[in-house]
Amino acid sequence: MSEDSLRDKAAAPGPDSPRPPRAKRRRRRLLLFGIPAAGILLFVVAVEFTSTSRFCSSCHYMKPFFESWKTSTHKDVECKACHYPPGMRSFFRTKIEGLVMVGRYWTRLYVKSKPWAEIQDASCLRPGCHDRRLLEGQVQFGKVAFDHKAHFEDLKRGKTLRCTSCHSQIVQGEHITVTAESCFLCHFKDKTPDVRAGECAVCHRKDELLALKDRFDHTPVFGNGYRCDKCHSRIVTGDGEVPRENCFKCHFEQDRLDQFGDTDLMHRMHITVSKIECEQCHRGIEHKIVKDIETIADCQACHQGTHGAQKILYTGQGGKGVPHATPNVMWEKGLSCQGCHMFHEASAKVDNSDTLTASGEACESCHGRGFDRILKNWERSTEKRLAEVKTIAARAASEISAAPGPKKTSAAALLEEARFNIDVVEKGKSVHNMTYSQELLTSSLEKIREAMAAAGSSYKPEAMTLLTRETPNACLNCHAGIEEIEASAFGLGFSHRRHAVVQKLECATCHSNARRHGELTATRSSCATCHHQKPQKTCGQCHALQKTLFEGGTLGEDTVPKDMMAEAGTSCSDCHLDEAKKVVRPDGGACVACHDENYRKTFTEWRDGVRGRVEGIRAGLHALYKRTLTDAEKAVVGRIEKALEMVGLDGSSGVHNYMFVDEYLTKLEAQIKSLSGGKDGLE
Repeated sequence: MSEDSLRDKAAAPGPDSPRPPRAKRRRRRLLLFGIPAAGILLFVVAVEFTSTSRFCSSCHYMKPFFESWKTSTHKDVECKACHYPPGMRSFFRTKIEGLVMVGRYWTRLYVKSKPWAEIQDASCLRPGCHDRRLLEGQVQFGKVAFDHKAHFEDLKRGKTLRCTSCHSQIVQGEHITVTAESCFLCHFKDKTPDVRAGECAVCHRKDELLALKDRFDHTPVFGNGYRCDKCHSRIVTGDGEVPRENCFKCHFEQDRLDQFGDTDLMHRMHITVSKIECEQCHRGIEHKIVKDIETIADCQACHQGTHGAQKILYTGQGGKGVPHATPNVMWEKGLSCQGCHMFHEASAKVDNSDTLTASGEACESCHGRGFDRILKNWERSTEKRLAEVKTIAARAASEISAAPGPKKTSAAALLEEARFNIDVVEKGKSVHNMTYSQELLTSSLEKIREAMAAAGSSYKPEAMTLLTRETPNACLNCHAGIEEIEASAFGLGFSHRRHAVVQKLECATCHSNARRHGELTATRSSCATCHHQKPQKTCGQCHALQKTLFEGGTLGEDTVPKDMMAEAGTSCSDCHLDEAKKVVRPDGGACVACHDENYRKTFTEWRDGVRGRVEGIRAGLHALYKRTLTDAEKAVVGRIEKALEMVGLDGSSGVHNYMFVDEYLTKLEAQIKSLSGGKDGLE
C-alpha cells in the first residue's frame, strides 16, 4: 500500500468519530429556525381557522346559533364581520379571540357563563353593509311601515336604542331578527294605543282592513266613524314589569343590586352601554285579541254572577253532551259586551238607573243593513225549537216519574242534563251563539232519548225543528235557524227546511255572493227543473194561489167558487203539459185541443180584458196617491194594492177562474170610483 493510500485511510472518519463541524452547524440551524417557523405557520393557520364562521360550530354549545345563522339573511356574512366592529384593533382581536375560545372550551371555563355577544352599531353600519339604512326611509315590517331614523334619532321612552335593541335572538332558531314582542314592550308598556291619536292606524291601515272582506267587512265601521275600541276593547296582555329576582341572573354584588330602582341608570347601562336584550329583564307583553270572557265582559262590575248562561253561549263551551267547543266568532275577535249592548234603557229593578241593551240596530251598525232581519230569524227559530223541546222534556219527566226506582235515578240524571242545556239557551239568549244554541238543543233531545231508554219507556221523542250536527253548508254560521223561516219566491210559498235540510241543497244553488251578498239567482225556470218533474202530484205545494182560484177555497175575506173547468174534472196537467209531457204556459191552443176553434178567441178576450182592467185600476190608484187620504181611505187603498198583487201573482190573467176574477175586478173598480168622488178616474 502506498504512503498516500495510508494517509487517506487514516483521515476517513470511523464509526465512533465525532461529526464534522459543518454538519453540526447545519442541524443546529435547522432546529433553531425550522421549529419556530413551523410554530409560526401553525399559529397563523390556527388563527385563520379559528376566525372563520365554520369554526364557530366546533363547540357544541355554539351549534344552535351557527345553525340559525346558516338560514338567516346574514348567511353570506362571516361571523367576525358582525361580532367585531371595524378597525385594526378589532382585526387583531378577531385573530386572537378564536384561540382564547379554544382555551376556554378545553379548560371548561365556558360552563360558568352562557355564550354572550355584543354587536356594536358600528358593525352593522360599516361601509358596504347597512351604512345607508338611516337614509333609506321606511321599510316594511309585516304590516307596519318602520322608520329606522325615527327610532335612532328620536329617543323612545327616553332611551337611546341600538341596532340590537330590536334585532336580537330572543327566539331560538331566528338569528339577529326582529320579533314583534320587542316592539310591544316599548309601545305598550304602561299604556294602550291612543285611538284618538290614531296609533292603531300606524299598523292596522285602513286599506288593508277594508280588503279583509272574507273575515269582516270594516266598511260600515269607517263609514260610521267608529273607534277601534268599540269592538276591540282588550288588546294587551302582560305588564312588562321587571321582577327584582331577574337581576340575580347576572349580578350578585350588593352595591349593584341596591340600584334596582334607578330606572334611568338601568336602561343606560343595559341598553346604551351594554347590549342586554329587553326580555332578559322585562316580562313579556302581547298585543292580541283577548279571548277571556271574564275580561271582556265588563258588565261583571255590576252584574256579578248573573250572566252564566250568556257566557256559556258566547264562549261556546260548558254545555252538556256537546263534544267540541263552538265559540262565537265575535268572542274570538275580542268583541266586548258593549260592542252590541250599546243602547241605554231604563231599569225596572233599580230606580234612577239604566242598563245597556242590544237590538238589531246594533248588528246593522257594523254589519250593514239586513242583519236586523237575521236577528229576528234567530229569535223566531229559537222560540219554535225551545217550545218543541220543552214539550218533549215535560212528557219525558212524566214518563220518568212512573219508572221503577233504580231506572228512575239514571234517567232523571240524563233529563237534568237536557234541562240544563234548555235553560242555557232560554236564559242565555240564543243570539249570543246561534250555532252552539242549536247544538245544545240537539244534545238535549239526545239526552232525553237516552233517559227514555234508561227508564224503559216506549216514548221515542222526535223534534222536527232540530237539525243534526251535520250542517249542510257554511252559510248557517250566520244564517242558523233559516230552515225555520218560510219565505216567498216568485209569489210562491218557499220552505228553507225542505230545501236546505231535507234535500240538503247548498245555499249557492239559489243564492250568490258574486255581486251582492245573498243575491237571489234562482229563477222560475231553475226551480222548475226539479219541481216540474212530477207536476201532476206537486202543483198545489208551490202554486197554492192558483190551486185556490181554480179549485175554490178561501182567499182573504173572499170565498172563491170552483171554476167551471174544475167542476168538469179538468186537472192542471190537462192544460199545462204538452205532448212531450213538458210543463208549459198554455195559450188558446190548449183550449182548442178539447173545444172548438171559438175557444181560442175566448181565451184571448179573457186574458186581454183582465190585463186592461188591471191597468185601469192601477191608473186610478196613482191618481189617488196625489191626494191627501184619511186613515180609512189609506186602508182601502192598501187592500186594493194587495188584491192587484194577487191577480198578478196568479199569472193566468183571470183564465184560472174568469167568473170570480171578473167579479173581483168589478168590486175593485167600484172602490176606486168611490174614493175618487164618483169619477172613473182622477185628473
